[in-house]
Order: sequence, then structure tokens, then C-alpha cells
Amino acid sequence: MVIAALGGLTWANMTYARAHPGETDFLVPWLGAQTFLQYGNNPYENPATQRAQLIYYGHLAKEGEDPLRLDVPFPIELFYFPFAFFPEYAFACGLWMTFLEAALVFTILFSLALTGWKSPRALWVVFTIFSVMWIHTWLALIAGNTIIITTLCMVGGLLALRIKKDEVAGALLLLSAFQPLANGILTLFIFWWVLHHHRWRVLWGALMVLGLLLVAGFIFLPGWFLPSLRAIIVEYHAQAYFTPGIVFAGWWPAIGKKIGWLLAILLATLLFLEWHAARGENLRHLLWTISVTLVITPLIGIPTNPDLNAVLIFPLILFLTVIAERWGRPGRWWLVGILLIMICASSWGVTCRLTAHASFASLRTLLVYAIPSLMLIGLYWVRWWAIHPPRTEFGELPR
Repeated sequence: MVIAALGGLTWANMTYARAHPGETDFLVPWLGAQTFLQYGNNPYENPATQRAQLIYYGHLAKEGEDPLRLDVPFPIELFYFPFAFFPEYAFACGLWMTFLEAALVFTILFSLALTGWKSPRALWVVFTIFSVMWIHTWLALIAGNTIIITTLCMVGGLLALRIKKDEVAGALLLLSAFQPLANGILTLFIFWWVLHHHRWRVLWGALMVLGLLLVAGFIFLPGWFLPSLRAIIVEYHAQAYFTPGIVFAGWWPAIGKKIGWLLAILLATLLFLEWHAARGENLRHLLWTISVTLVITPLIGIPTNPDLNAVLIFPLILFLTVIAERWGRPGRWWLVGILLIMICASSWGVTCRLTAHASFASLRTLLVYAIPSLMLIGLYWVRWWAIHPPRTEFGELPR
């Protein structure tokens, strides 16, 4: 049944990929891996880039168009090699989307395990559907964005940290850092926490995986580092990233950037205080601080886009768990199901309404900052409840 379900899902994803071949987050790394494996060309140099442009645009990229340079470090590009053995793009993309959908399901399961979820199994189905249909995870899924995989690595690393599988935790947390715009600040906090508690095996696990990836990368392509760095810089300037300063400058050109800097300073100070307060506290306090860190990251001035908000699925689960615990009524878990449906429906309703009015700039701004802002308010609303667990099964994080 599982094989049949995965086969049907892959077929549906292939059908979608054939009908909507416009994504680039998977296409460019897949073509880069194919170019390297079939022709031996450096995937960061001009021949590989021009091949991607001709396949995607039908011509070489013009001024103002995305140059489609491979901006994935070669050690991470190795993970695309199994998909590059499939010559048809639609089939490879369908498999990749199935892989991402499975990652979303495991992200939900690991997140529920971290928060101590005690709910009816029927609600798991609602969570599973929500994980795919929520506007941010949906955007990341159809784009083939690796934020879904790094989110799974982050949640899996935290779960391994809880059960004292420190080497595994270090390896997974390192892999989660390969989306630095979404997880970079959180990675700094977690490794600072690890150093504070002398969990040295976490560091060894991270260093071992980093060493293996670097050795493999330099063995297969010794000269990958500088071309990869140049490509990352080029693609960063070509992509439409957002910061609060850019948004505020569009509203109030004279003072917008200054307001953005002021907001960044205030939020950075708040985040530092929360990190300091969470050093020696229980697991729930640590998870709440992690959630706040993820929510504040796009608000603090780190460049972002709507796809990267898929990482906020973990803070959302923590928030809903705390709400359900404190509701204190027999049907409290169904309240969570209703809230999930409302959140999913409202996000799609707003998206469709703004799209119908061609307000694409307003839509992207709303998708980037509405959910983090609302979730920051919600997390502070439940802060006392979240860091003072009502039941003892959450316990202390093993030292």
C-alpha cells in the first residue's frame, strides 16, 4: 500500500511538473549534476550556465533575467546526483517532490514528538494535509526548495539532542545550516547552547559530516569553491529577497531604512536576552526560544522570501500544542484541527484575493512578514505557559 501510494504520488507530481515547468530551485542543480556527470564540465562555469539558460528560456539570459547560475555548494550538489541519472526532467522532478512531501510528513511527526503531542491519531491526518497545503510549504514544495529538507534536519537534530544521540544531532543540525538565510541564526544559538553545556559529541558529529562532505567535494571537483562562491553572490543579487528596511523604504522613502535598522536592533536585543534566559532551563523553554529565533529571523533584517517561511511550521506546532494544553476541555484537540483549517483557508483566501487584483508586490510582502509577525505575538502570548509545562513528561533536556 505504501509503495502504491508513493507511486501514485510520484505520478501526480510528474504530471504537475510537465504542466508547470517554471521552477528553478530543482531544475538548475539537476542540470548542473547532469552536466557534470555526462560531460565532465564544471557546473559553475559558463557552458553549464548557458545550457541551463537555453533549456529554461530558449535563449541566453538577457539583462534583468535570472542568470540561472548554480549557487549550491558542490558538497550539497552531490545529493542531487541520484536524481541526475534520470534523463527526463518531469520524472526526476516528480521524484524530488515526492521526497519533499515525505520530508514534510516526517517533519510533522518529529515536531509532534518534540512537543510531547498527546492527541487523537485522526488529528495527525489533519496535520499531514496541512503540512502540504499550507501556503508557505506549498510554495516551497512546488519550487523544489531545499528549505523543506533542512527543516526536517533541524527538527530531527533537536529530537536527537533530546534523546542524547549527540553525534546524530550534530550531523543533522549541520545539514540544516545549509539554508543560512532561514536557519543560520538558529544554528548559532544551538551550537552556543551546546558549548555552554559541554555537549562535545554534538560538535564532533557536525565536524565529521562537514569533513566528509568537503573531502568528497574536493575529490570529485577540486576547484569548486571559488566558482561556487561567485555564483552564490551573482544569484543573491539576481533574486528578489526582502528585508524590513526595503519594505519600509517603499512605504516611507525618507525614513524607511532607518526604521528597519531600529527594528533590527530592538529584535536582536530581545533575542539575545531570550538566549541568555534559556541557557539552563527545561526542554520546553529551549523549544520556545528556538521557535522565537526562527520567527524573528526574517524580521531582524536577514534577506528572505516566501518559500523560506516553510521553516515556521515547527513554531506553529509548538504554539498550537500550548494552546491545546491550556484549553483544558475534552475537545481541546479538535480546537487545534479547527485552527489548522482556518489558518490554511485564510492564507489561501488572502493569496487568491490579492492575486485576482494583481497586487503581487503586496502579496509577496504579506506572505513574507504576516505569518512571522503574528506568530511572534502568539508565542509571547503563550510564553509563560510554554516555559512552565503543565505535565512532567517534558522534563529536563539531558545534559
